[in-house]
Amino acid sequence: DGCGAGEAAASGPHGFGVQGCTDEMPAKRKAICIGINYAGSDAELRGPVNDALRWVDVLTCSLGFPREGVLTMIDEYPSGELVAEDDPNYPRPTQENILEGLDWLVQDASEGDSLVFVFSGHAVQIPDTIAMDSDARLDEALCPVDWDAFEWGVVPYRVITDEVLHQYFARLPSGALLTVVIDSCIAGSAVRVPLRINFEYPDREMENHSLTQAEYQDLAFDCDAWLRNAHVNALPRRLPRQPSKPLWSKFAQMFTKETAPPLNEGLAVFCLTACSGSQTALDASLEGIAQGCMSYCLQQALELLNYRCTYLELCEAMDHIARNLRKEVMPYMDQFFQLSYGKNAGPDECLVFDPGSAFVAKDKAKRRRGQRRRPA
Repeated sequence: DGCGAGEAAASGPHGFGVQGCTDEMPAKRKAICIGINYAGSDAELRGPVNDALRWVDVLTCSLGFPREGVLTMIDEYPSGELVAEDDPNYPRPTQENILEGLDWLVQDASEGDSLVFVFSGHAVQIPDTIAMDSDARLDEALCPVDWDAFEWGVVPYRVITDEVLHQYFARLPSGALLTVVIDSCIAGSAVRVPLRINFEYPDREMENHSLTQAEYQDLAFDCDAWLRNAHVNALPRRLPRQPSKPLWSKFAQMFTKETAPPLNEGLAVFCLTACSGSQTALDASLEGIAQGCMSYCLQQALELLNYRCTYLELCEAMDHIARNLRKEVMPYMDQFFQLSYGKNAGPDECLVFDPGSAFVAKDKAKRRRGQRRRPA
């Protein structure tokens, strides 16, 4: 059927390799799939590349995404061969390439588009070394393959912070659908939307917010989540060492203001993250394949639901699969999936990855504006 994940990629926009690229990118469905094993480093994982390549198959073979609309970044092949800087098939997931990919994802976006950002790899929390304000928002970041290269700035590493992600997503228009999947250790919120369901308590809708410096300092991570799941080669998708901001970056931050506006109220946004708080997103060998626990549960749930379901139905099925994993395979797994979203498009209103659901938030926002303008 031409849907093998190991297929080579052709040359694509911005010099990237995208699978089966043609001269013109499609207008309606675009995705970035990033998987980073950090091969040869002290942060090495085994499953993210498998996650990303399997996502390519799921999106193109079962969810209607054209191959020319899926940009794939990995740092090694499943064979273990490293992806070189000039690799003809895949761009390496460096900070520069990921940011250029994000620019490609959001540029020229229009009503009816379904856009997807998938990241499998390490995430990191970056506390202030000088705790001037315990109520200050904690920076969280995704780690490109070159994350530890020094970079002058507020965060002196080549990471991609939640603030940077927001700057790109804030460019998306009303009437589009954005789905973000992050299979990494995110303690707070990856996308700035107001609502969240924590599937440890699936019947509650709660406020979605970023952690403060003080809240993060109170977290206690449980190493048993991976150490006592060694029979499945479990590893945490959190860096083995924690970068921190030097004093000079704290002063620089005092004079740096955010310039990105809030997300468009007519943008339908759904963000699935692997865990929250002190929980650990696990990398493990499941059914003989190294992969992320969330990616495994998500892709199993999609198949179970025949790739047509609401975001709420998807997450409920994911949670059921994860609870069975916890009961039968990994008793010390402590992660519970998170679904965050905006106030104008609920998870029971939109079908996953479906352009037909892109207008839900726009229509509801329009009705709400009309109600606000209506005279008493």
